[in-house]
Amino acid sequence: MNRLLLALVLTLTGALGAVAQNEVVTVTWWTEEGLFLEHVQNTFVAAFNEAHPNIRLELIGQQNINDLLRTAFQAGEAPDILQTPGASFIAEYIGAGLVEPLSTYAAELGWEDKLLPWAYESGIINGELYSVPLTYESMVVFYNKSLFEDMGWTPPTNMAELNALAEAAVAAGIHPFSYGNAEWRPSNEHLMGVYLNNYAGPEAVYQALIGEKPWTAPEFVEATQLLKNHMVGGWYSGSLENYYAYAGPDMWGELVEREAAMMLTGTWNFTSAQRYFSADVADEWDWVPMPMLREGDGDYIYLLATGSTISINGQSAHKEAAVEVINFLLSNPKLVLETASGSAFGEWVVPLRFEVSDFPEGTDPRISRFFADFAEVTGQGRYGYTTWTFWPAKPNVHLWQAVELVWADELSVEDYLAEHQMLWDEARAQGATLPIPARD
Repeated sequence: MNRLLLALVLTLTGALGAVAQNEVVTVTWWTEEGLFLEHVQNTFVAAFNEAHPNIRLELIGQQNINDLLRTAFQAGEAPDILQTPGASFIAEYIGAGLVEPLSTYAAELGWEDKLLPWAYESGIINGELYSVPLTYESMVVFYNKSLFEDMGWTPPTNMAELNALAEAAVAAGIHPFSYGNAEWRPSNEHLMGVYLNNYAGPEAVYQALIGEKPWTAPEFVEATQLLKNHMVGGWYSGSLENYYAYAGPDMWGELVEREAAMMLTGTWNFTSAQRYFSADVADEWDWVPMPMLREGDGDYIYLLATGSTISINGQSAHKEAAVEVINFLLSNPKLVLETASGSAFGEWVVPLRFEVSDFPEGTDPRISRFFADFAEVTGQGRYGYTTWTFWPAKPNVHLWQAVELVWADELSVEDYLAEHQMLWDEARAQGATLPIPARD
């Protein structure tokens, strides 16, 4: 090859290399559509794109993501980053090889040290990390503080106080709780999970999760029967009919208008509490932990939960770039909390090792009180388990679907739990159970 031709080849090779280095890779991520999305775009997405000139993150709002993902996978059009409602939801895609294993990336980038231990372990299936939590949450009782003050009520701390409060509310024409599943039918599991943990106790639930106690045990039968009694008895929005018909505005409308005293729901609803109890509403809200539901039980607990989780599409052409997005998320606690502040810390609270100084100035003290108490209480070993984080996919779906048959007297509590145990046995035989952090 003569010198002129060699120089031409080298020049062309250098130019192509420069083009490759300057090529911008687009990483797609579908997330929940809503008002909060704009804030995420202006905080996290803007910060990531500024810090990574060769990667462009496109965060796209979608409705019904979990259903949409199934269709998108079939068409080969799923996004690079997969967001699902919880670790148990991603499990159904892992068996089909649609999710990229993350353990190698996690080891190289130190993700285990960045996440809270139980949260990191929640994404491990069969020894392999497949997801990391986008947020963590728990179940608490929101209540109309102004109504309580005017009625002379105090938030309940045990079952006797809860029963007395419910009786007083009903006597005053007020529903003890407001809730509904018209927008999200799996809301049934929010209630079932609380009753299983707060009545049967977290130790009993733990033993069932690891296979040392059957779900047909008497304490689970009693817990399920108690919830049925409360559902049929009108504790939740006055009737089953209302419960099945109520969406968010109906539920919160009852609480704001003093038609309901309380709402048993997740901390993701901090943002809804602030929105519905707005500046032009005279009443104020507050929250308390849900008391234990069996006489003689001790202090309250918090249920461990990851909310949405994120994973990487196993069919993605940009896996390394997607890893960069996740690593950026896990490496910036102040940015995470700045982003989460746009939802009143109801979404995008990645379970990192936050310092108090990481929270933005002006954070609502009711919200910061939860995160401080959650850390202290769970650090003492006082915690239970949410169904959407620790139940395998099929038992989880059965839990919230079939319980409606129990409430309708079409399936006995005993048969319901026997079916549930059978699905757990199948999941265990298939190696489809999720990791359960060992109790302290």
